[in-house]
Amino acid sequence: MSNYTITLQKGIDWTTNFRNQNPSSVKAFKIDQAEINEILAEPNAAGIRAYMGIDNNGNEKLIMVAVGNSGNDILNTVYDHALPCPAHCDDNSVLCSGQ
Repeated sequence: MSNYTITLQKGIDWTTNFRNQNPSSVKAFKIDQAEINEILAEPNAAGIRAYMGIDNNGNEKLIMVAVGNSGNDILNTVYDHALPCPAHCDDNSVLCSGQ
């Protein structure tokens, strides 16, 4: 197992805990590879930071920016194309259902 992964069971436990503690919250966000590639193509990008937000209609949003080597946000472009679950869920995933 790499330093960047957790076990499936830990993922199930953590996502179940989140759903239990936040029953009306978005469960997840689907992020397209193209968006990730575009963020990482920002000049001097070394990573991605994701912020939780709520738009003027009360919808939860995932706002993403590139992060430089120094750990600072690169604010040239702010991204919001992540698709929320529900409606963009994998209902067969144990991370979505906990079962």
